[in-house]
Amino acid sequence: MKKDIYLIAESDQGCITPETYELITFAEELSGGRLPTVIILGRNNETQAKELAEKTGCNVLSVTSDHLNLYNTQAYSDAILAILPKDNPSWICLAHTSTGYDLAPRIAVKLNAACITSVEKIQGNILSRALCQGRFMADIIPETPSIVVTVLPGAFPASVSESNSPGSIQMLQASVPHLKSKTLGIKEVEHRDSNLKDAEVIVAAGRGVGKKENVSLINELAAIFPRSAVGASRSVCDSGWLEYSHQIGTTGQTVSPKLYIACGISGAIQHVSGMKKSQNIVAVNSDPNAAIFRVAHYCIVEDLTTFIPIMIDEFKGFSLMRSLF
Repeated sequence: MKKDIYLIAESDQGCITPETYELITFAEELSGGRLPTVIILGRNNETQAKELAEKTGCNVLSVTSDHLNLYNTQAYSDAILAILPKDNPSWICLAHTSTGYDLAPRIAVKLNAACITSVEKIQGNILSRALCQGRFMADIIPETPSIVVTVLPGAFPASVSESNSPGSIQMLQASVPHLKSKTLGIKEVEHRDSNLKDAEVIVAAGRGVGKKENVSLINELAAIFPRSAVGASRSVCDSGWLEYSHQIGTTGQTVSPKLYIACGISGAIQHVSGMKKSQNIVAVNSDPNAAIFRVAHYCIVEDLTTFIPIMIDEFKGFSLMRSLF
């Protein structure tokens, strides 16, 4: 029996997120071209529902209520579960964002479904995800009637095209549950580093820099390029070596500079998803088997404390020669 496919859309400040359109590509690959049903939740989401129906051709279920204005795990999961067909095998697909990986386990528990997260490839009913910071790939076959899946941002191309046949839109009013918690508001990070978005060159630090003092090498390397910025993996930010405003990846920022220099970064898919669309990727790592080398255009197997000073000296020497002639 074919499973119904439902996709949970996300919006940010009234705009459908790119990850939502990537989910549609995943769902089409999953079903062999059959379009999923899209569920979008919020207080006033008629405009977003119309956009999805027109751009994708998918049928859209727009679930509205005042208590869905701000994300709340219980409120959103209860609203989704209320409209899913009972006792009917389904795929429920979410983006692996802070909302998606918070919501997915609760829905899976309620449906007694398998919950497979960070999926980045699919072949038939085999789902693949990275393990051990990208060193290994696990192939997973779900064995429950219903399956909840989160898809890693950037793993699939966005499906955005004006459809000749727009999907239908069904407006549904969610009942108000007795919530055990209430979301009071959502605040943006005050000191978000916009330089990452604008930079043509990003030099990023990973745990392989060894210690906080070595971050100065990253800053020095970045300084030789115009329109450059310093990025970081989550482990570097968690260690307090750089502020979280520098973080790149699933839970950080997504960037696509002309040149991305990854220094001491292992290549965990959570980081790679945020930078793999860079035009040129240079990776410096002392581990020849580092996963980052799979996406890098230029691979340098060397301790970064040895390589970066040499690179800086060579660049300065080249700049001096060019100025003389």
